[in-house]
Amino acid sequence: MPTITRPPQVTAAQTLALATTLVLPALAEGAVIRRPLMTRLAALAGAERRAIGLLSRLRAEHGDGPLLVPVTGRRWAMVPLSSHDVRAVLADRDFSPATKEKRGALGHFEPDAVLITPDPELRERRRALNERVLCSEAARFTDEEATGPSAATGEEAGRFARVVAEEVATLPREGVLTWPLFHEAHWRIVRRIVLGDGARHDVTLTRQLDRLRRDANWSYLRGQRTDVRNAFRRRLAGHLARAEPGSLAAVLARTPAPADVNAEGQVPHWLFAYDAAAIGAYRALALLAAHPGPLEREHLRAAMLESLRLWPTTLAILREATGPTRWNLPEGTTAIIYSPYVNRAEPGDAYRPELWLGGGEGWAGVPFSAGFGRCAGQDLVLDTAATLLGAFLRERSVRPSVRLEDPVPASLDHFRLRFAVKAAER
Repeated sequence: MPTITRPPQVTAAQTLALATTLVLPALAEGAVIRRPLMTRLAALAGAERRAIGLLSRLRAEHGDGPLLVPVTGRRWAMVPLSSHDVRAVLADRDFSPATKEKRGALGHFEPDAVLITPDPELRERRRALNERVLCSEAARFTDEEATGPSAATGEEAGRFARVVAEEVATLPREGVLTWPLFHEAHWRIVRRIVLGDGARHDVTLTRQLDRLRRDANWSYLRGQRTDVRNAFRRRLAGHLARAEPGSLAAVLARTPAPADVNAEGQVPHWLFAYDAAAIGAYRALALLAAHPGPLEREHLRAAMLESLRLWPTTLAILREATGPTRWNLPEGTTAIIYSPYVNRAEPGDAYRPELWLGGGEGWAGVPFSAGFGRCAGQDLVLDTAATLLGAFLRERSVRPSVRLEDPVPASLDHFRLRFAVKAAER
């Protein structure tokens, strides 16, 4: 690829501003599991809006190209600002997803996950396994006839939609819907889809994972809790060994994979990433209440995508330069894609589901990342959310505790978001 001039370096004052306005608030909220108090404080302080404003000013001063930022320890960071450069970073295989920061964090509970696999060849094989399971016919939310090596069995075809409908039925039809109620129901959905009905009530597994994720927020600064991780692994292994028909565990069990791929080692990431979808779906419910529209699947998927565009559950997408790149960067440079900025810089702050309908047009951000590291479970997550939102809203009408008129605010504290619920008029 042609090499261009190294990006301009920001000043010491601008470096400090980036650290205090962008990096520290994002870390305080929690990179792996959100901290309720810090999320509340960040929303009150307008942390995301301040960071977006800072990057906008730096872009006005330095131009559309990426910025080079010195980091302690003789390391560098690069901050791409334009959609063109964001795409270029995410498409370049010399920018590895397995950054030092992510390995330190996710190593607490998923050391063999594809996302933090540094060896490119092994990462490709682990990625292929993830795609074969998460994109299999069994993972579809329809009863269409399935064919091929990953074809759904009679027990699996369309089962996930039934699971979602059964758990939505446990949510209030009258009264108040809170985040804990919604989150608990979503976790039951996730455990049943990934591990089967036998895991529906296994809240211990979820609590163990959450304990490890809280440690992961501290990355290398917190020692690994091997006792909890081993207990979590044993409990998870029991569910996977059951390979209950109609679950992703069953698809995994019949999908061949070499030992070094560590098929079971991919599952903790499915649980972790699937949990983030709960935040997106809950916020999408608020968007749909403020902007009523059709309840067809494509429109509900668009609402979920807009929720993740406007309020990313991953505040920063990280990539590490492991070879020569077009920007002639110092080796080991970490590219920091600040999602709240890149998702809004060009599409704007308004709710725009049309970005995702009919193929969409133009840049719509990176709600599921992009390029070779794009989320393998994107369609599974979107179908789960769309099915959940549709099942809920067809039986109920809701009024959120916040007003979401355009321009949509840069922060939305899901922990404190509540909905007044009543049965839908027929």
